[in-house]
Amino acid sequence: MRLAAVSLIAVTAALGPAAFAFAQAPNPAPSSAPPEAAPSPEAVSPTPSPTAPAVSAPSNPEAAQPAPPEAPPAPPPPPPPPTDPAAIRLLNTLETVCIPAANGQNLASLAKAAGYRKAGDNFVLKQPGYQFTILPQGSNPTQCHVDIVHPVDPESPGKPLVIALHNWAVLDHSWTLYRNDKNVSGPSEFTTRSWENNAADKSEGLVLTTIRKADGSPTQHNADTSEMIYSATKTGV
Repeated sequence: MRLAAVSLIAVTAALGPAAFAFAQAPNPAPSSAPPEAAPSPEAVSPTPSPTAPAVSAPSNPEAAQPAPPEAPPAPPPPPPPPTDPAAIRLLNTLETVCIPAANGQNLASLAKAAGYRKAGDNFVLKQPGYQFTILPQGSNPTQCHVDIVHPVDPESPGKPLVIALHNWAVLDHSWTLYRNDKNVSGPSEFTTRSWENNAADKSEGLVLTTIRKADGSPTQHNADTSEMIYSATKTGV
């Protein structure tokens, strides 16, 4: 017993105060506080789930719509057909005789079908108030010449004929007005209008010249004289 006590004292001295404190530390007393109760499901605020941001409606729905395209302007009404008898006949001669003849068809056959009569080398059509004379093509088969005797217009030389040809060329067939002038040469005054049309394979020209005396008076007692020329020239293969 004495040996065991001496051994215990030696071990305690070797370990030092720390071991002594450990041996003397009391056991922790149990807590007397009751355990905290778990919160009820009703007391827990649910975490809101993320949602997409709300899109506000435009205050003016009509303003959000694109404006409809503007309607193109209505095309101008077509010009009225000519009422002057000489102008009507001139357009008919241009379309049924001159244009096909300058493009290779037989002039004599075309003129006869249009009511012209052979008079020497020419083809003549006489009507009350006017007279047309188609000249032979000669060395210019791509041209058609028509001499015209027609009533005097008090406003402008050959006005009804000019209006009829201009409407036909520019408004009906989209040709270009090329000349519109008046000049005096020697004893004569020339009032000239011309139109042209250039296509990929053909160039066309139309000229109307009214001839008066240098003082502006008609060449005949009660009639004017004019000349219409139509030409067609191939420009491509």
